[in-house]
Amino acid sequence: MKLFLITAVISILLSACLKQSIPDAMLNAEDYGGQADVTATLSYKVNGNPVNLTVPDAESQNPSSYTLGCTKSGDYDLDAITSSGEFTFVFLTDSLTIGHYVFPGGYGPQFITTYNGQDEYTYYPTDSMSFNVTSYKNGLISGNFSGQLTPMLSTGNNDFGAPSSVLITNGSFKNVPVFY
Repeated sequence: MKLFLITAVISILLSACLKQSIPDAMLNAEDYGGQADVTATLSYKVNGNPVNLTVPDAESQNPSSYTLGCTKSGDYDLDAITSSGEFTFVFLTDSLTIGHYVFPGGYGPQFITTYNGQDEYTYYPTDSMSFNVTSYKNGLISGNFSGQLTPMLSTGNNDFGAPSSVLITNGSFKNVPVFY
């Protein structure tokens, strides 16, 4: 009986020593079905020229000042600051879901991006931006996009260039956090 009791106590002690501590388990949440640091990405081409943005640990960004994120403010605004300039898209909805979203031209100028100092808009009826949200899980959105935009000329008079002359292709975004 004494041997059985000693064996039981040793077994309990050894099994307790082999378990992962609570802080270690939290740091390695991904190994246990949780979510670890998430990297968000945005990439697209402007008339064939690539624009890429990667934000490690994207969920830790300040919701008031971030590099890549989507905020709810009536509508949902997807915003990014890239090395080429700003990028923004307004999802005209009050409840963002998986689906297709289009911002057509002809409703007045809607800023979309700055590429190397040139602002690009949906302005003419032939302009549009089309977004597909293919995943919305754990507060993160992913999908793809494309469009045709018109450049604003730097005349100081809000003049626009050739209609639909700026092509946005191969657009994708992954794990972009949604801030409320």
